[in-house]
Amino acid sequence: MRSGKFRRVRLCGIAGALLSTSALLIAGALLQSPARAASLSSSAERAVRAGTFEVVQRKPPETGVQYDRPLPLELIPFQQRVDKYRAVGTAFAIGHNRYVTAGHVLIVGLDSQFGPPALRDGAGNVYAIDKVLKYSDSRDFAEFSLVHEPPGVKPLPVGPVPTLNDAVFAVGNALGEGIVVRDGLYTSETPEEVNGDWKWLRFSAAASPGNSGGPLVDQRGRVVGVILRKTEAENLNYALPMQQVVMAPEGIGKLEGRAAIRLPIVLDASETSDEHDQFNLPLALPDFFRTFRQLRDQHLQQAQAKLIADNSAHLFPNGKGSELLLHREAMSPLPRFIRENQDGIWNVIDMKPQSFQLDANGFVRIGGPSIRLRAPDDVPLAKLDGDSKLMMDLLLKGYTVRRQVGSDSVRVTSLGAAQEQGSFTDQYGRTWLIRSWPVPYDDSVISALCLATPEGYDLLLVHVSSGARTVVLHQLELLSNYLYLSFTGTLSRWQEYLAQPITRPAVFNGLQIDVQPDQQVHVRSRGFDFTATKDLVPLSRDSVLALAMTYFRKNSKVVWDVSGVTVTQSAQQPNGVQVVRVAAPVASMPENTQVLWHKMQDGEYPFDAKVSTNNGKTTIQAVVGVSGSHEAADSAAPQVEYVLTVAGEGDQAQQPMAAKLAMAQHAFQQLEH
Repeated sequence: MRSGKFRRVRLCGIAGALLSTSALLIAGALLQSPARAASLSSSAERAVRAGTFEVVQRKPPETGVQYDRPLPLELIPFQQRVDKYRAVGTAFAIGHNRYVTAGHVLIVGLDSQFGPPALRDGAGNVYAIDKVLKYSDSRDFAEFSLVHEPPGVKPLPVGPVPTLNDAVFAVGNALGEGIVVRDGLYTSETPEEVNGDWKWLRFSAAASPGNSGGPLVDQRGRVVGVILRKTEAENLNYALPMQQVVMAPEGIGKLEGRAAIRLPIVLDASETSDEHDQFNLPLALPDFFRTFRQLRDQHLQQAQAKLIADNSAHLFPNGKGSELLLHREAMSPLPRFIRENQDGIWNVIDMKPQSFQLDANGFVRIGGPSIRLRAPDDVPLAKLDGDSKLMMDLLLKGYTVRRQVGSDSVRVTSLGAAQEQGSFTDQYGRTWLIRSWPVPYDDSVISALCLATPEGYDLLLVHVSSGARTVVLHQLELLSNYLYLSFTGTLSRWQEYLAQPITRPAVFNGLQIDVQPDQQVHVRSRGFDFTATKDLVPLSRDSVLALAMTYFRKNSKVVWDVSGVTVTQSAQQPNGVQVVRVAAPVASMPENTQVLWHKMQDGEYPFDAKVSTNNGKTTIQAVVGVSGSHEAADSAAPQVEYVLTVAGEGDQAQQPMAAKLAMAQHAFQQLEH
């Protein structure tokens, strides 16, 4: 049973920072506590119980799931431990092989690992649903038939809306513990929230999770409403008048609702998804789910496409708010989202990731849905790519998944192999592997977009309900176009990465990378050619090559390409060299960027080829490549310079550092002008 605080909640975005919901607040006045209601007659109660059923799903096997200790199953009630099914709601008979439940109870079966919902009678017999006969998303009911109808079942009679303060009875599978009958009063009615097309029935009879879809009956045992939800702040619950079900047209399914779609990287931008769809019924239950999913996903994708189209003028990389980021060069510790600031300027979200150390120099670094996995040194990249169980086992050492067992919580250490795999390519030519791991005990899925790197993987990962997986994956695919990434790895890992038969980002088609540990590292991009030899940087298999990958304009088009390269002796020893691409700032950019550009062109500090010592490291910098006049910086064609930096540990003298700088300048060639 869902809470009465909201009319409807629809998935329309990313779990956590990347999901959004649409909700309408139920209005209603507080009433004085009524007197206790009367009781059903014994014959009426027997008839109501006989015509009311649990809605259940069969529990799936939990193969592949492992925990850090045995599950304390003794903390779970005996019935839950031994039951092969889980109870999700209630249904009742209203005619020959015709049954009614809440629409949201039926939709629990959409893409569920627990399989399709079914009915269970008081004797424990389970009956499969055959066809959906009527359905309304806004009114939240479903009418259906069974493959084999229970013998001797008698439909419940339908009655009129009661008089205010008449006795009513909530019948249903309260808290998943079987059919119970609880009394109260019919207290009031309140208009439907969107257009007032009908009036909800409000009643004081107690209702609990599991009552959804059950009958609200009067003192004669006649069904007056379908129980749908409860309030949190007061003891008033909600039902759909039964006449809304009876009068609904045969052979028609309706999806009607509104959802506010937001793109979390854009400020003050939303799009309302209005669903007004009809589809033909009856449909077999699998076909009904397929139709429902297609219509839902289609509406959400159309709303997202419209949202992007309506904001395309200033959405990154368009508009003047993008200029600062298009001139930025920086390394990224994990995938970071690009987002619009309050001032309309696009920037990279500064995350504070948590790092979890793995054996053999590996780590899991987590910042929201963004994760960087560095494989342990003893795990070859080819093995990591081909073993989804190993990949998730490593992630779970940092990404925490716990199973609630009664009052205890047990950590999950393995989810086995991914059960679904695929791939897609974003608009910048980065091909992401899609992997999904089922979490069967709570009908959820961990899904990830995985980009292979020289360290292991950069990931966007979410943990969502099984029915929301396709919607959330589409959101992640959309947001993958707004990521700031870099590629880092030891020279030995770069050799592995380049030798792997994987689909690397399209930018690598224009790259030449030659890694020879103990000898040299050669990188040739579309913009420059540079070689770091062992005379310039002490090289070994543990030396580190980092490529800064950024967005910038090239030939009037924004590209994602190499904007810098860094080669260091090791992760612990910063002796090394760095090449950074810098484009001339446009006139609208802040004054400090203009000043820095002029300092570069005039060879002023810190670009004066003089040593500078700070925090135990000495650096020396100079501008290399093609220089131009100040006036050229304001021309239509952007000008490009490259800054060369040599770094050494400790306090280094001018002469040896200048000699290394000259060596680096000789090893550099600018290819773009």
